[in-house]
Amino acid sequence: MSLVRQPAHRRAGIAAVVLTYALLAALCRPLTWPALAAVLLAGVPLFCIGVFRRPRRAEPAGARSAAVWLGVTGVAVAFELTVWLGPDDAAHPTLSTLADPLFSTYPGRVLGYLLWAGAGLWLVSR
Repeated sequence: MSLVRQPAHRRAGIAAVVLTYALLAALCRPLTWPALAAVLLAGVPLFCIGVFRRPRRAEPAGARSAAVWLGVTGVAVAFELTVWLGPDDAAHPTLSTLADPLFSTYPGRVLGYLLWAGAGLWLVSR
């Protein structure tokens, strides 16, 4: 069932759980084992729900839609590989390097974890 169709008290409960998760997970220093555990704590259950839950009605994706998504993915992968394999300097930063100033602060990490969990919930509710 879609999150939008949930009763208001259930949506509020889900929002409270996600916010609490983000506030606690953001306490972890970036690129540490506890930070990885915090990502997996939300990611693994959402992944399992997404993989094993069968959608009620799924319309098949057309070739045009698949081509667009493959193109976007190809451009993103090519960009990341180019800047990763290329020179490592301020003139050619990777996306993760550009995001570092935001995620080096506690509020930035809270926002990152909120986006991470929110995106996962949105995907599994579709």
